[in-house]
Amino acid sequence: MLPQTGIDGCNTVPVTANRDARGCLFEIYRQSWPQAFPTVQWNVCASNAGVVRGAHVHVDYDEFYTLPRGRVLLGLADIRPASRTYRKSVQLKWAAEDGFAVVVPVGVAHVILFQEESVLVFGLNGYWNAEYDVVGCQWDDPALGFVWPARPVLRSERDTSSGSYAQMLQLFDERSVSWRATRA
Repeated sequence: MLPQTGIDGCNTVPVTANRDARGCLFEIYRQSWPQAFPTVQWNVCASNAGVVRGAHVHVDYDEFYTLPRGRVLLGLADIRPASRTYRKSVQLKWAAEDGFAVVVPVGVAHVILFQEESVLVFGLNGYWNAEYDVVGCQWDDPALGFVWPARPVLRSERDTSSGSYAQMLQLFDERSVSWRATRA
């Protein structure tokens, strides 16, 4: 049974792994899958155990996460004021063997704690743009509603210097307005 996030538009999607003695052919994406969307960019993120990526939130694209190798703890928090699940948070324990992908829509903050060496593959429905990829907060800000295991972690300079949850909400609103203005 697939885990449910309870966050509007943030769903899990079954994926197929064809395993044998040689390893695995991991089917990571089909546009025909429920909740899948056309993607314009794919990225691969290889991380060591103890790495934390986030908290990040995007104003200009949705993401489709797959985990072909490893084990992570994924935190998702809805910061979309117009969403009926605004301020709802959930954490998913996720291993490659679990057989699902996760859709992360615009306005859902996400944090990934890599519990072992892992490979995360993700598709975007819009191109990455550095100007808008600046919205986030501290991964362990209590306002996110996550409970993390006590362990040392490794983070990027960007993530280390991120502000508070309240600052993330304000920046998300500002950048969303700016991005929408470029689309008009």
